[in-house]
Amino acid sequence: MTVRELNGHAAHSETYGPDGDVLSVTVHEPRFTFEDKALLLVARRRALAPRGPHGWLMSEATDPKNVGKFRVDAPTTDLVAEAIGKAIEAWETKYGEGSAKYLLWGAEKV
Repeated sequence: MTVRELNGHAAHSETYGPDGDVLSVTVHEPRFTFEDKALLLVARRRALAPRGPHGWLMSEATDPKNVGKFRVDAPTTDLVAEAIGKAIEAWETKYGEGSAKYLLWGAEKV
């Protein structure tokens, strides 16, 4: 997708005869309607809106109209983070505190 397509540009193709004269011109319909473009822009702006660590839009999370309207679920254990944390603790016990500072840790389900 290009900016030109978003702005309504429609490609066209021409067919030429052996003498160089134009035999036909095919004009394609625009790829996006005005409504499609508006929906894409709204979705893009919403995706780029700032969110808190909880995942909610900050505009919703800080709106005074929402006081008392949020319910908090029971906490969930991130089992991958727990396994990585234990691996880091074991590493640092063996090699010294801070030795895992610049290491990248992955996890595999077994």
